[in-house]
Amino acid sequence: MVRLALKGLLARKLRTVLTGFAVVLGVAFVAGTFIFTDTIDASFKDLFERTQKGTDVSVQARLAVEEEFGAPPTMPAATLERVRSVPGIEEATGSVSSDGTLLDREGEPILSQGPPTIIVSTGPERFDPFTYTTGGPAGTADEVVIDKGTADEFGFGVGDRVTVSGRAPQKEYAVSGVATLGDSENLAGSRLVQMTLPEAQRVTGHDGFDDISVAAADGTQPDALKVAIASELGRDFAVRTGEEQAAKQAQDLSDALGFIRTALLVFAAVAVLVGGFLIFNTFSVTVAQRTKEFALLRTLGASRAQLLRSVLAETVVIGLLASVVGIACGLLLAPALAALMASFGLDLGSTGIVLEPRTIVAGLVVGVVATVVSGLVPARRATRVEPVAALRDSVAPGPGRLRRRRVVAAVLVEASGVAALLYGLLGDPGAANATATVLGAGSLLMIFGFALLAPTLVRPLSGLIGRPLARFQGLTGRLARENARRQPQRTAVTASALMIGVALVVLVAIFAAGLRATIDQGIDEQVRAVGIVTHEDGFSPLPDGITERIAQVDGVADVSRIRFETGRVVGETGTTSVTGVDPASAADVLALEWEEGSDATLAGLTEGDVLINPDFARERDVGVGDAVRFVTPRGGEVGYRVAGIYGPGAGVIGGVLVSNASLESSWDAKDIAFALVAGADGADAGAIKRAEQAALAEFPTAKPQTLEDFRADQNQQVDSLVGLVYALLSLSVIVALLGIVNTLALSVHERTRELGLLRAVGMSRRQVRRMVRAESVITAAIGALLGIVLGIAFAAIVSRPLAEDGFVFEMPVVTLVVVTVLAALAGVLAAIPPARRAARVDVLRAVTTE
Repeated sequence: MVRLALKGLLARKLRTVLTGFAVVLGVAFVAGTFIFTDTIDASFKDLFERTQKGTDVSVQARLAVEEEFGAPPTMPAATLERVRSVPGIEEATGSVSSDGTLLDREGEPILSQGPPTIIVSTGPERFDPFTYTTGGPAGTADEVVIDKGTADEFGFGVGDRVTVSGRAPQKEYAVSGVATLGDSENLAGSRLVQMTLPEAQRVTGHDGFDDISVAAADGTQPDALKVAIASELGRDFAVRTGEEQAAKQAQDLSDALGFIRTALLVFAAVAVLVGGFLIFNTFSVTVAQRTKEFALLRTLGASRAQLLRSVLAETVVIGLLASVVGIACGLLLAPALAALMASFGLDLGSTGIVLEPRTIVAGLVVGVVATVVSGLVPARRATRVEPVAALRDSVAPGPGRLRRRRVVAAVLVEASGVAALLYGLLGDPGAANATATVLGAGSLLMIFGFALLAPTLVRPLSGLIGRPLARFQGLTGRLARENARRQPQRTAVTASALMIGVALVVLVAIFAAGLRATIDQGIDEQVRAVGIVTHEDGFSPLPDGITERIAQVDGVADVSRIRFETGRVVGETGTTSVTGVDPASAADVLALEWEEGSDATLAGLTEGDVLINPDFARERDVGVGDAVRFVTPRGGEVGYRVAGIYGPGAGVIGGVLVSNASLESSWDAKDIAFALVAGADGADAGAIKRAEQAALAEFPTAKPQTLEDFRADQNQQVDSLVGLVYALLSLSVIVALLGIVNTLALSVHERTRELGLLRAVGMSRRQVRRMVRAESVITAAIGALLGIVLGIAFAAIVSRPLAEDGFVFEMPVVTLVVVTVLAALAGVLAAIPPARRAARVDVLRAVTTE
């Protein structure tokens, strides 16, 4: 039977290729995702291993509150002498590193939304990981070294003048050297500026050391030296061997970037799921078309088990071959994913291609399992063919019968999916992985519930959609409508594949519209300021001294600094966002809704006071006058008295509020996230912005904005993210359209005799093409309508828990109309090959076809 299955596949090459192509796309996405993220991990692992050159032991301050991309606190300068006092050390040196900004020749910041520009200090040669292609290390406070990738991109060379900005105002330096880190010119996407240690400390504002590198004396083992240094320094410091430090840095970054892998695998799963509908439909149609063939095999003695093995063998062969091709395509897709990310501002850099055995295994398992599972039901259907069917003249399938139990099952599955989603969103499934599993299971159940219900909706929806087609196209429109209604289950499965892609597009569109509305509402309701000053890249801290310059601008009444830190409530494991404000000016720039307290409470905030939101109060059962204690990133504990409770809402601040004086003294928080500008009475926001730009000429990374500018900038970031999501979702939509092509092609083959008779009674080739195209439009429109309903349901359920945090649910009506129109146009495009094939049916041969 296996040989028979192989011959069957070769006899139906087009169907085999179309079915396999859906698997290829899904597996390629899975393999490409793993290859892309594994390559990034390998690039950063190599980078961190090189940065530990000559280091036997590395010392850093311990970060008591772990957070993604969190940097350890700066160690006191005296720590270096304590380390040097430990026996067995040949050499030890301190270094600093922090984010900064390079300016191009036109004085514009060189920005990236991916890895940052890093300012590092020079050190002894044995600890210097850089290879200088030209020049050498910075020797004076007026010299810097830059990486070769940046030098080549912007035309800098040794002797040229470059401008660098950090926490201190910008300064011009001479390029003393151009360097690489081993073979990597782009430093895994980062940019490099190397300075002397004192100058790096001044520019970064770090008055101690961020890292201490230690070289062991001859005869001293790194592990033994690590224990000795740790004993000397105590529990406030993290002491690791050089290898351990490189591995930890690489793992931390891999964990922080894990959301990229997760997101891409979700899109890959969507593509595989849509491909599963295509495979199921294809095998269902071909099994129905091969009823006479299976009946003859049963007449000749083939058992039901042999027929089952035959059809399953076809699915295994298709799955295996398609998986191999998909893995090969994944090697090409990985660089494409990197380029796609870079085009949306997330350039992570990479070196080479990494293909792990796990990727090959995952690709094969996903492809084969998806194909076999999708083909299992049609395979079982083939075993129910009776031998007597071989005696019938025609075995063309009749209209599918819709049972009442299908509706009941659909309702139960749908209800289970909604319950799982609500439990994942509002309940407590456990860890993040458990929550994601519950949400994923709920989403799948909702999708399958809609898919089960879809056949009962095909006839009314076909009538609704086909009515205008019948009016404008006449006979061809009516025939197309009846053809779509003839096999409701087949039409429903084809439409369901498109439904998934459309549902996700609608979900994203609704959330994007909601985010824009939430941002606008949050700014309108929570901000009284006339302007805001942020870093050019939107997330780096502002340079020191910037608020003093802004305060001197005509029309500015006051400037309020906003700081952010991440802490942990004593006794808890999760983190809490802490916002720092200037009490004297906060009420002039912020408009908080108060449950307990007033603007006077905000203005009177002392170093020992904290303002909390209702969620914080409810979850910890605290109120005004109660005490709350936090663990700071350095590991210290600080206590506060709850002075007020401000209402929930999404805006420019969040978490709990303390004074900036408290953050500076107790949290050692120096970075200013952004500054809110209060205008004098009658001051013009645009005029203030222009005056700020002139006053901040020495701070090119500072970006003065009016609130309208800031709102537009935030919405643009949302649009960029949405564009990336749409680009990734396009693969599932392509697979769904391929399903329409495949189903129509098989339908045309099935209806060869019917098409021949229509041609014999006078239907023209053009009318045949119009009929097939109209049938495709009806199918695509059904998928679009079901997808819109499912997407709205998803959005309504998922956004419900966010409403308490100020999320605004907004329906983008125009976008939904556009999605429907585009789906219909896609249906027209998908129908072109089958329609042309239908029009070429030979009349004489067709009417003699059984």
